[in-house]
Amino acid sequence: MKELLGEHTCVAKAASGEILTSDARGILPPLNWLRKNPGLLRGAEAADKVVGKAAALLFAFGGVKYIWAECMSGAAIAYLESAGIPFEYAERVERIMNREGTGMCPMERRALAIDDPAEAFRVFDGMIP
Repeated sequence: MKELLGEHTCVAKAASGEILTSDARGILPPLNWLRKNPGLLRGAEAADKVVGKAAALLFAFGGVKYIWAECMSGAAIAYLESAGIPFEYAERVERIMNREGTGMCPMERRALAIDDPAEAFRVFDGMIP
């Protein structure tokens, strides 16, 4: 999947073989795909530029079977290991930072207290228009 990432921020290969691409940032790619069709990611493989715990939870909610990330947070790694979802990454970081680089990403911070993928979808769907 990582070879398909290229100029996109996130790609997924659906179980049907359909290739999904997104140029949106943050957790919007999996969130928007789940909003469009909750079953679209079931059995998919995903590749993302940055995967924090929020994105990991959303991918899990969608039923993704494998995740590759250029950059993955320690919280995402711990969650994916506990959920039994195979993953790989190029770089591990302690936490995902906000876009200004001044603190933790607000989605990562919010996700730290969530371990249920369905709850994560409800929370982030309600937070992001």
